[in-house]
Amino acid sequence: MKRVLVYTDPFRGNIIPTLGISEKLHQKGIHIHYIGVPDVTEIISGTSFPCTTIFEDYYPKKSTYISGKINADVIRAIINGELDQLIHEQDPAAIIFTAYNPVEAAVFHLKYKLKTYLLYCHFPVDNDFSKNSLTDKVKEWSINMLMDDNNLEATHLLINFLIDQGYTMNSLNDVLSVFENFYNLVPASENFLIEDAVVNEKDIYIGPCIPEQNIFHTHYDIEALKNELSAQKQSEKIIVYCSLGSWADQIDKEKAQKIMQTVIDSFRHESMQNHILNISVGNLFEEYKSQESDTIRIHRWLPQMTMLEYSDLAIIHGGMGGVKECIMNETPMIVIPLGLDQFENADRVTAHRLGIKMEAAALKNEEIISTIKKLQNNTEIQQSLFKMKSDFEKASENNALDTI
Repeated sequence: MKRVLVYTDPFRGNIIPTLGISEKLHQKGIHIHYIGVPDVTEIISGTSFPCTTIFEDYYPKKSTYISGKINADVIRAIINGELDQLIHEQDPAAIIFTAYNPVEAAVFHLKYKLKTYLLYCHFPVDNDFSKNSLTDKVKEWSINMLMDDNNLEATHLLINFLIDQGYTMNSLNDVLSVFENFYNLVPASENFLIEDAVVNEKDIYIGPCIPEQNIFHTHYDIEALKNELSAQKQSEKIIVYCSLGSWADQIDKEKAQKIMQTVIDSFRHESMQNHILNISVGNLFEEYKSQESDTIRIHRWLPQMTMLEYSDLAIIHGGMGGVKECIMNETPMIVIPLGLDQFENADRVTAHRLGIKMEAAALKNEEIISTIKKLQNNTEIQQSLFKMKSDFEKASENNALDTI
């Protein structure tokens, strides 16, 4: 049986599409095995896939993960062969990395010569696909990381390892030539792009990759939640789901607080008495739990796919995971971006008529209310969602994963 390793970062929004891909590969008779730091394998242990914890000395449970920070100890561990026994036991034909770990992927590829795939949980930030392919983009990311003063030790380790492998080093582009060997997995439809994308033969668009397995089972009694949502539905009220994601307080806490409070205040208005708001406020739960009412339900976390099955409309921050899940549930979106790739995703949602983008800086109660009313029963939006869902489904039906 062919075996594939999956190496993912610890953020749930990035783990979810790896599970979707893993389920598809499993259906093709491929054995999947996850490797990752403790915060990753704790989540994976609740799924059907086996996993092995690595780098526990460098990333104990509840570690802080800094975007763009390369852990030199991890790079050194791979080079020094700390994973040799694991690789020998698993004997994988390929490995899938989330694209947030490009330098680790490069070192791993050089060390073990495995067929390597990078999974783009979202499109690269500051897109200009009319000039650059995904491979060019990951090079840009990696150059920025390698040039960071905080990553100098890891950069020196990588350069010396490349020289040992016989690479000629005259520039950073030479350092990153290893990425030309990688395949790029994009869990979306190419049609979702509004840019004139440069696509090469190693860029593989594979549809939404939303898994059947639920990694939120430890937080929620899903059946009880479904019963509660069914009761809300039977009340014939308009159900609105709101979430700014698990990173909201880290990306921009002040902006996230303003958005959440404005949304909550909007649903107190008398014109919204026929609506129910289910809002997930994440790590800010203690600040908002006292504002709950019969029509404003405050939650710490909510299983998003379950919520979208029952919701008439979603207010989201524009992360790629949430956008895809809204598309696949044909749920109109109000997108209020906080940072990262969310502004570009919001532009795509607007361009494709899947919803409406709103700016956090100018957010007002009356604007939220009028936008919600505008999206209710909007046939153009519903038709556009149906069409984009069909595009995503077509992408997921291709046989591109047979290259693994």
